[in-house]
This record gives sequence, structure tokens and C-alpha cells, in this order.
Amino acid sequence: MATLVVEGFRDQFEPIFGGRMSEAGEIMRRWIELEHELGGVSTLVVDRDPPADGIAASVGVRTGISREEELAQGLWQALRDSLGFWRASWSMFLLSYPRYRVNPSEAYIERLVVDEDCRRRGLARSLLREAEELGRRAGKRSAGLHVSGVNRPAIELYESAGYEAISRERSLVTSSFLGVRYWVYLKKRLS
Repeated sequence: MATLVVEGFRDQFEPIFGGRMSEAGEIMRRWIELEHELGGVSTLVVDRDPPADGIAASVGVRTGISREEELAQGLWQALRDSLGFWRASWSMFLLSYPRYRVNPSEAYIERLVVDEDCRRRGLARSLLREAEELGRRAGKRSAGLHVSGVNRPAIELYESAGYEAISRERSLVTSSFLGVRYWVYLKKRLS
């Protein structure tokens, strides 16, 4: 799953990890574990057919209580252990965008990714529906997510599923180093 996320968001991982992309998968694996342990996140996956071939798509859904400080400390430790102090500091700075504050009435959807070979089959839409259902079952009134402003296919998917753009967050840093001029926060009412 971690490898799928790194490959799916390679454009954002490569500027951070550079020639150390092999370490990105291990850090993402640890991050997903931390999200499950401390972040109130569940992950939904779609296996390939046959399942032995790996995962075709996945999404993280934050519906539980998140222990943000411990989560940030765990990410810092994983980055520092793999990248060293200075590169970890730079990575934490870049990864702090977009900014999100946990909302107890919202299911927060993150890292929705579909393997390149499995796209255009409805997997993203299906995972999005399942993520929303997970939010409903957890008593959430809305679902929210961030997406890069340059990711038009994802924005179109979310809008066609009933999400509305609520705000944009600009960052000169992510614009310069990740090629992301702004992040769009979208939200949908769950009823």
C-alpha cells in the first residue's frame, strides 16, 4: 500500500526525497501505521485480480480521534531516522501543506490513489463512496479532503460526486518545490 501511495503521488514525493525514493516507501509505510495507531484513520483497499498481484487502489479515512502531537512526533522520528536532521526538517516543512485542522464532525479523506494500470475502471469513485459510508457509520455530518489545484481529473471526480470547493490555500514553498501553486479544500454533506 505504501508503495502504491508513493508511486501515485510521485510528483510530490520526488522533490522531497530526491535520489532517496527507496526510503519514501518505508517512511510512508510507517506513516500509515501511525495514522492507524494514533490518527483515527482507517484504510480501504481494492485488491488486484488475482489478489496476489497486490493492491489496485486505496484511500485513508479519518473518522476517529486523532492524537495530532504524537502523530507529528512519530512522523518526525521516521523522517529523521531515514533522512537525517536537516533533510527531515525540510521534509516536515514541505509536508505541512496543506494545513488541516481535525473537525470532529467530519470524515477526512486522504491519499486516495489508484494504480496507473487500474485507472478508468471506477475504482476511485467506488472508494470515495465507501469512504463516505464509513464516515456516515461513524456519525460524521460531512466529508472533506484536500487536492492539488493542478490535479484537474481528481477535482472533476470530487465535484461530480457532490463535493464543493470551500477554500484554496496558496504556498510559495510548495509552488516552488512541488509545483503545487495551491491546494483546494472540498467538502460534501453526508446525509
